[in-house]
Amino acid sequence: MRAGVVVAHGGAECLEYDETDVPEPRPGWVRVRVLACALNMLDLFVRRGMPGVHLELPHIPGGDIVGVIDALGEGVSTPAPGALVLVDPKVEREMLGESIPGGLAEYAVVPATNALVLEAELSDVPLYAALPVAYGTARRLLFSRARVARGETVVVLGAAGGVGMACIQLGTAAGARMIACSSSAAKLARLGQLGASELVDTTQEDFSAQIWQLTARRGADVVVDYLGADTWPGSIKALRRGGRLVTCGASTGFLAETDLRYVWTRELDILGSDGWERQDLLELVAQVRRGELRPEIHGLYRLSQVRAALAELEERRAVGKVVVVPDSVTQELGL
Repeated sequence: MRAGVVVAHGGAECLEYDETDVPEPRPGWVRVRVLACALNMLDLFVRRGMPGVHLELPHIPGGDIVGVIDALGEGVSTPAPGALVLVDPKVEREMLGESIPGGLAEYAVVPATNALVLEAELSDVPLYAALPVAYGTARRLLFSRARVARGETVVVLGAAGGVGMACIQLGTAAGARMIACSSSAAKLARLGQLGASELVDTTQEDFSAQIWQLTARRGADVVVDYLGADTWPGSIKALRRGGRLVTCGASTGFLAETDLRYVWTRELDILGSDGWERQDLLELVAQVRRGELRPEIHGLYRLSQVRAALAELEERRAVGKVVVVPDSVTQELGL
C-alpha cells in the first residue's frame, strides 16, 4: 500500500510518500480501508520528534480516520466488513498516529471497539474525519470541564487553531457569547463568520485589557488558554469573580506565571482537560448528522501531497482542518 511515512525525525523531508506492507489485524482488531485522515499538530510533533518519547521508525502518523471495514481480526464479528466507520484515535493511554501506526495510508488497523459505525454519505466523510482530536478535545474542555452554559462569555486564546476553532463553533451552537483571540486579522474574519461575537487582535493591545472593555469591566466567565506561558498571566486577569480558566496544553511553554492574588480575591477555578471521552465523539457525530455542526475544512489533499498538507499546519496557513485522502479513493468520494 501507499502511505505517508516518517523515516527520520526532523524537517519536511523526513515524511515520505512510499510503499509499505498492508497491515494485518491482530485478535480483537480490524483493518480499515482509509477514506480520509485529518491532520493535527500531533502529526507535526511526531515528524519532528518529541523529547523523551521514543518512536520506532519508519512510522505512519495520522489519528483522525474515517474508512470502511476491510478485514476482521480473530474474535471480531462487528463492525461487519463494508461498514463505514469513524475511528476513535485513543487506545487506552496511547494514540493512533503517535505511538501506534495511524491513518496516513491506504489501510490502517485499529481496535474493533474504536470503530464507530457511521450513517453518512460518502460526500460527508471529510467532515467526520475532522471530529476526533480537535472537536472531541474542545467539547470535553468546554462542557465537561469548564461547564459552559448558555449566555456565558467565553474567551478563546489561539482561536484560529483546530481546537480553538472547534470551541468557537461548539460554544456558539450552545448559546454562549464567544470572543475569539488571534494574531491574524484574516483568520479573525473567518472566526467571525463561524459565530464569534467579538474579535480580539492580540497584536494590537493587551488582550486582557480588551476583554475587560468588551465585558464592561466584569470579566469573562471562562477563558480557554492552551497557549501557556505567554498568555497565562493575561488570562488570569481577564476572568470575572468566580470565573474558570481551562487548559489542554501549553504551546508557548509549560512554566506559566500565576498571580495568586487574582486567584483568591476573585475565587477563580483553574481546570485541566485532557482529550475526550467516547461519548463526546458520539455526540459530535450526532450533531453533524442532524446538521447542527459543520466542521470547518481548510482543504483536501491527496495522500501523495502529504508533505504539502502538513506544511499548511506547520506554516500556520490552515484555518480549519486539513484532510488527507488516499489517491486511490478520490473518485469514490467524488473529489
